[in-house]
Amino acid sequence: MTQPNPAAPTFNAEVTFDLFRAGKFDDVCEHFDKVLLFLHANTIYTLDDSGLHFINVFLKTFFYVLSQPGFVIPDHRVERFLQYNRVISNVTAMSSFKTTDAYIAILSKQQVNFVPLLILWSARNTIKPDRKAIFDMSPHLSSIWYLEYGSLFYSGLISETVVNNLREHFEFSHPGLVLVANIQEVYFGSTYVDGKCDRPIKTHLNAALTNTLKGLPPARNRPKKNKIAVFSGYWRAGHSVYRNYYHYLKTLRPTYHLTFYKLIPGADCDETLFDDVQSYDLQRNGVPGPASLQDNDYEMVIFPDVGMYTESILLANRRLAPIQICWPGHSVSTFGSQMDYFISGKDVELAENPERNYSERLVLVPGMGVIHNKPTYELTNKRMPADRIRINCPWYAQKVNHNMLQTMKKIVVGTEKKIVFRLFIEHSLSRQNDFLPFVTEIKKEMGDNLEVVNGLRYQLYMEQLEQGDLSIDSIHFGGCNTISDSLFLRTPTISWEGEKWYNRIGPQMLRLVGMQECIATSEEEYIKLVLRMINDDAYRADVRQRLEKVDLDSTIYSTADAPYFLHAVDYLIENHAKLQKKGERTAITIQR
Repeated sequence: MTQPNPAAPTFNAEVTFDLFRAGKFDDVCEHFDKVLLFLHANTIYTLDDSGLHFINVFLKTFFYVLSQPGFVIPDHRVERFLQYNRVISNVTAMSSFKTTDAYIAILSKQQVNFVPLLILWSARNTIKPDRKAIFDMSPHLSSIWYLEYGSLFYSGLISETVVNNLREHFEFSHPGLVLVANIQEVYFGSTYVDGKCDRPIKTHLNAALTNTLKGLPPARNRPKKNKIAVFSGYWRAGHSVYRNYYHYLKTLRPTYHLTFYKLIPGADCDETLFDDVQSYDLQRNGVPGPASLQDNDYEMVIFPDVGMYTESILLANRRLAPIQICWPGHSVSTFGSQMDYFISGKDVELAENPERNYSERLVLVPGMGVIHNKPTYELTNKRMPADRIRINCPWYAQKVNHNMLQTMKKIVVGTEKKIVFRLFIEHSLSRQNDFLPFVTEIKKEMGDNLEVVNGLRYQLYMEQLEQGDLSIDSIHFGGCNTISDSLFLRTPTISWEGEKWYNRIGPQMLRLVGMQECIATSEEEYIKLVLRMINDDAYRADVRQRLEKVDLDSTIYSTADAPYFLHAVDYLIENHAKLQKKGERTAITIQR
């Protein structure tokens, strides 16, 4: 879905140069800020000659002025301009400049260059920053830059340069790192780089956050039996968090008193399972939270989706109740927060030493660790013309990393059939002009073999997905609800199994429906399976026919394992003190 471009503000380079020559630097910054704010808040979806000219003229002026030794950004504007780092990188990628490398090289030779360097230095640059030297100059300003630099994962991971830079970035830590507003971008985004570098940076961020919060008054907790609080910003029908955990939470309803904390102000949430509903507004309440949380009587708190927004990260690093647990709503460990237990599924996690992927004590319940809500979509059974093979890739943009892109290119080379990968990115590129840099780069690599589908509502998304001939899963961060959607549509699906819950849940769902043959464990095997599904029409039709005979209600959408979450909660409440004293790391298994 192509969306219209917003109307750009006016920008006069000559007026800006006149102000610069007159030494009116604050007025110069005001001119720049007007355009940068627009580009930060509005996404450009197509770029014609006039649009490219506007961007080139603006950047040419901006880069020239910023690289002049005598130009100084007034102190009251510095932080704001640092927060434009990501959008500057994205817009530069859209322009004829492509990167700011030339200006990084110029500024590196100047004596007074610190702030301009941080404004222009992003993960797209081939010149490596000396992060320690940068932090030693100003920990506060460097922290703003650090988090902005790390947020390029949305649009940049298809580039090998960006992947390598972000890996180095997240493996670096500095005692001077202080936490500012967009901690969520790095906490969430580091998981998508390589599946490894998220552990060190999240460990460091949690430690820094704990140090920041230690000056606050601790929550006063006087636990009452059977009182539990649930914290979420996405507890609404249709969202993956709700789709996966509704039936688990429902099992607590008869036994426990549930209080719901709505963590995103104004969000439309389903409150039907809760005895009490509270709102948590970070801007209004601050980190300690409302009085009902600061002085509470909860025996346990549950976080379905730590890491998906700032409020969840802040609260997960506070001791609010004796027992604190999280789910794979964002399906990776917090690596060092105040969470005591991580609830997952025995059938999905590694058979040997699954706890190695978690800082929390792992609790394994029977089944997958999720109970899928069945989609409400009505199948149309409409088929598209057989002029090409349509391959569903229902992945947010951050799942399309450089290695995945190379694998897709090998699939193209391996078939003589006309194929098109249909990449359903939804709204993952709707901020800070992430969209065009990503789409331009991936189309350059894939050409007519790729179609980017953007921003569909669920009904239309499912209609488009139903028209696909097959679906393929991403690696290293695989799909969960997207695999559920594909199997619900009886679409032949190929998955690639790894060693984390997020790249093992899809394969387990395929096993449940008798499709073990569609699970790969290496790139070679993955390509082979996808090519067979593309090239062998009879086989693909046979797989679809077998899927149409599967009873999904007793497999993918079965709620039979839901009560084991209640058993896990009962067990943890009864045995928490003993479990803490033992200090063991071995996973706790709840038996059927």
